[in-house]
Amino acid sequence: MRPVFRYALLLLTSTLVVAPGWALDAPAPADFAWRATLTPPAGASMARVSLPPEALLQLQSSDARDVRGFNAGGEAVAFAFTAPAGATPDPVPVNTRAYPAHPLFAAARGQRPAKGALEVHLDQNGSQSSVWVRLADKADVAGTAPASATSLQSALFDTRTEKQPLTALSLQAELPANALIHFTVATSPDLAHWTRVAVSGPLFRFDGAGAPASQTLELLQPLRLEDRYLRLGWEGQGDVRLSSVTGRVAPAMQPPARVRAALPAGVADGSTGMNWPIGFATPIAALHLTVSRNNTLIPVRILGRNDAAQAWRLLAQSVVYRVGEPGQEKSNPPVALGGASLRWLRVEATNGMALPGPDLQATAEFTPVELVFLATGQAPFELAVGRSSTPAAAVQPSLISSVVTGKLADLPVASLSNMRLAKSTPVDAALQRWLPAGLEQRSVMLWAVLLLGVGVLAAVAYGLYRQLSAKSASA
Repeated sequence: MRPVFRYALLLLTSTLVVAPGWALDAPAPADFAWRATLTPPAGASMARVSLPPEALLQLQSSDARDVRGFNAGGEAVAFAFTAPAGATPDPVPVNTRAYPAHPLFAAARGQRPAKGALEVHLDQNGSQSSVWVRLADKADVAGTAPASATSLQSALFDTRTEKQPLTALSLQAELPANALIHFTVATSPDLAHWTRVAVSGPLFRFDGAGAPASQTLELLQPLRLEDRYLRLGWEGQGDVRLSSVTGRVAPAMQPPARVRAALPAGVADGSTGMNWPIGFATPIAALHLTVSRNNTLIPVRILGRNDAAQAWRLLAQSVVYRVGEPGQEKSNPPVALGGASLRWLRVEATNGMALPGPDLQATAEFTPVELVFLATGQAPFELAVGRSSTPAAAVQPSLISSVVTGKLADLPVASLSNMRLAKSTPVDAALQRWLPAGLEQRSVMLWAVLLLGVGVLAAVAYGLYRQLSAKSASA
């Protein structure tokens, strides 16, 4: 093989091998973007710790593989996640049967209600009043009422046979367009004594293809309806026609409370859009969009992507609002994103609306990430998070469980202190700072290797051209 070919192949091979090899070295604590002192309880050889919001905002992998624990000597210690890290899919929802709506009505003055109607006692504005309902008439649904009676903005559901706890109520209803419909929920064992039930979020239906809509009331606590009636009421919207309700059955195990972290200010894109460059890969379970300005209502689309060259993909639709009297404002709840791992987030106003600019804030909600670590070596121990292209190092939970008496969830909890970001910017972060917005380092590396390969081939071609020219001149 000619020397020029040998050197060219050596240069090209070393470039392709060494560049990815930068990330193969064993990481040291200083290589991570976020670190904290990890202190197990006195005498504990194993302890649990959950990643705080500051750490979740630095993860560079969707499965938390760039998490490490170190001892005072800089040696990595063994650890395991107590649950699979990364995006944990929501359980497949199980729904109850549909319970038909029975409208409540007030009998005309001086007249008794129709035969078969049941009396319902309501506490309205501090005074008891009697209204009526017909449960036997299955045709009496969708807001109808007997002749000479006044329909009320309320409906009753006979849910006494429902034995399973519920976490949400899905309504089959016709809603007025472009309005927020606030529902009240209450239960009663005897149609006389009522208990209010806390729910999250109004229902709405906006006009236009792909416009946001919601017909599900989320319950703040699991609700048991066995031997109880369910009552739904609404105010200010007389043209709501409610036909039935379906419950979402509570899962066997309630998911842990989510960890919340505020995102930095977004970058305005015209008057209708705002973009957030996401510097982490932690899956986002939900996004909470809020405004501080009162009397605000904006339907929005939430989109995401992982590369500037990709098209935006729709993640969710919602309504951002803040309405009501000062001190009694109602605002929108978080919207689920299903554990999306993104590098770019975008919010767009729809229905001809504009975003309120800096007044719009975004808070990400994450599924908690908890790990159990073995206190090997000398203290102080250190928890480190945030390093690109880091291989997984966690052991299987069963391995640690096999040497622990009891459950991992019963292990003592370690404390975190001296939480800090890296003082010296890691190489990856320094490179990213100089790149155009949305351009990934991986793409740059691939293009660099490709261009270097083209350069090497050009050098080879030029060398061959000179050799052939020299032979022709000497001939």
